[in-house]
Amino acid sequence: MARTLAFINPRLTTTNVGDLFIEDSAKRVLSYDPDTSFDVDPRRPISPAELERINRADAAVILGTNLWYREMPRPSRWQFRLDDLKRIRVPIIPLGVGTTRHDGEDNGFEPETREQLRVIHASCTLASARDPRTAEALAEAGIRNIAVTGCPTLFRTLRPAWTLRRRTDTRQVVLTVRKGQRHNVQDLLRLARRRGLQPVVAAQQDRDQFLARPSLFFRAAAPTLFRFEMPPYLRLVDASCGALGWRLHGNMLHLAHGRPAILMSNCSRGASFCELFGLPVVPSPDHCRLGDTVLSEMLDRFFDDDTFAPLAKRYGPVRDEMIRFLEANELEHNLRPAPVLTAA
Repeated sequence: MARTLAFINPRLTTTNVGDLFIEDSAKRVLSYDPDTSFDVDPRRPISPAELERINRADAAVILGTNLWYREMPRPSRWQFRLDDLKRIRVPIIPLGVGTTRHDGEDNGFEPETREQLRVIHASCTLASARDPRTAEALAEAGIRNIAVTGCPTLFRTLRPAWTLRRRTDTRQVVLTVRKGQRHNVQDLLRLARRRGLQPVVAAQQDRDQFLARPSLFFRAAAPTLFRFEMPPYLRLVDASCGALGWRLHGNMLHLAHGRPAILMSNCSRGASFCELFGLPVVPSPDHCRLGDTVLSEMLDRFFDDDTFAPLAKRYGPVRDEMIRFLEANELEHNLRPAPVLTAA
């Protein structure tokens, strides 16, 4: 019998399309009763009625995002109180949740956040961490029941193995951009066009649209997509030869479908995810110029099939960890084990 799940879902009031990618992928991976399951917005105060509704479900699943901050409870981030969590009687199961740390930051959590994390993780058999840095931070907080599963976005196709599906019949390439990287984005746009590529921006937030039209200081423009809908972004994946840029989940959507993607990361979330899958990553603090040499090297690696060979090897074991996590929590899913090949 399909289970009723309460999805603790940041997408409900998100300003970032990346949360939509996560929700879409997680709900493809999970098998549940769509008629009785429901979403709860963690970015506003939780009512007693919502808590009781959660307790009538089989489990509460936190849909992974960059949530395990040093200070998690904030109006625009997380509004569950410690007392709210203690009133939930069903398992609270984090699915692909990650932390964010910048250069020089340690793994510590503020006391209220640490206590909330301990209550959440104590309520489930096994929790899912997006990347090794997240698991490390949780371990330092005394939390051990962790599986490093990657993000469900990478597994949205449900395929048991990852294969590079490079398109050679198009020169359209997607740029995933951040406001704090304007100069680097402009440099990457120029270098990509110099190689005959046709860049299109896949914006994840409103402030990512700075290339939508030419301006006095950033004269070059690029076609820009920004909509809170999955189909336009999926069409862009199909029509393009891959992605380069600064948005982890924007790049991950292309990787999920076998397209090459190269990430420049301003914090631990991208760096640790790439470490997990053996992908190259360029440290790129906001407002720091990378230079043409670094960006040209990343373009070279984008076109080199060997760049993505480690992902093909590591995808299966990490996907197996995702399955182990789901089954430990008795969550039905649509992932199937890879077939075992035997000698003829």
